[in-house]
Amino acid sequence: MQLAGLDANSQSAYTKINRRPRRLVDFPRADGDFYFGQLILPLLALLLLTSACNHTPDSLQQTSDPTPMVWLQSATTEPSLTPTPTSTRSSTQNPLHPPTPTRPACLDQPGTIVTGALENPLLPQELSFRVYLPPCYTEDLDLRYPTLYLLHGLQASDSQWDELGIDEQADALITGGGVPPFLIVMPWQKTGVEIETTIVDVLVPHIDHIYRTLRQPAWRAIGGLSRGGGWALRIGLRHTDLFGTIGLHSPAIFFSDPYIAAWVKDIPKEAIPRLWIDIGNRDSLQEPTLALIALFEELGVPYTLLMPEGDHTSEYWSTHLEDYLLWYTSVW
Repeated sequence: MQLAGLDANSQSAYTKINRRPRRLVDFPRADGDFYFGQLILPLLALLLLTSACNHTPDSLQQTSDPTPMVWLQSATTEPSLTPTPTSTRSSTQNPLHPPTPTRPACLDQPGTIVTGALENPLLPQELSFRVYLPPCYTEDLDLRYPTLYLLHGLQASDSQWDELGIDEQADALITGGGVPPFLIVMPWQKTGVEIETTIVDVLVPHIDHIYRTLRQPAWRAIGGLSRGGGWALRIGLRHTDLFGTIGLHSPAIFFSDPYIAAWVKDIPKEAIPRLWIDIGNRDSLQEPTLALIALFEELGVPYTLLMPEGDHTSEYWSTHLEDYLLWYTSVW
């Protein structure tokens, strides 16, 4: 029953509070018949209105210091009918997966081989060298790069690694996203040039000054093939402040065991460089290489070993260029 004069809230309050037993009263009519509440109804309605106004339920009462209201959206809230502004972003774009940056055009171009010659009072003659600069080197002038020093074999020159295809292999890996970009330095050990002094005291400072290199040992590696591998081992073990990685490719080890053991023992265990050794199963230098491996085992020096099919030839080294570069760059 809806009571006249009550709004919805008051009606609800009345219905809740005033539901109590009531007794019907009969009054005599003037003609002697009894009728139900004909005279009392106006008075009863007035009393009910007064009661509803004076008995506001607790749920409708306010305290003197109301608690701030926090609106929580219901999971079943109906969608708003108010039009939302049109977004300029494509409806197919997923904000959790931003679009892939546009591939720089320079990655479609090969890296560059730069030749140079360096004169220094410490050298009896000028030092010739080659530097491989990766794609995009000239584009981002704020970027610095790891550096790999590669030494050639006996009776070869700074062109040996270039002729094996080291730059083409680096291009393929870098432009394909397989490895980060890096520099490759290939010095020429001419007759009368003491390569350790040349690299440590002359070439490394020069390269770091001319090119944008990362100069901590972790970002610098040295490796070599054949006799260059023997020199790489000596230089790497004696100068761990410069090189954090050493690669030996069919190495010609011409240092006696006591020297190698002494160099290793002088290095703090946590500073021992990463080591790689590979040699073909028909290589004439396999026996001394196995002796070196046994020494590393005795000294507890960790290393990575590859002994595939092959002998001491350019074909063998060129076949494994990808293996070499993937290992050198794996920590970069």
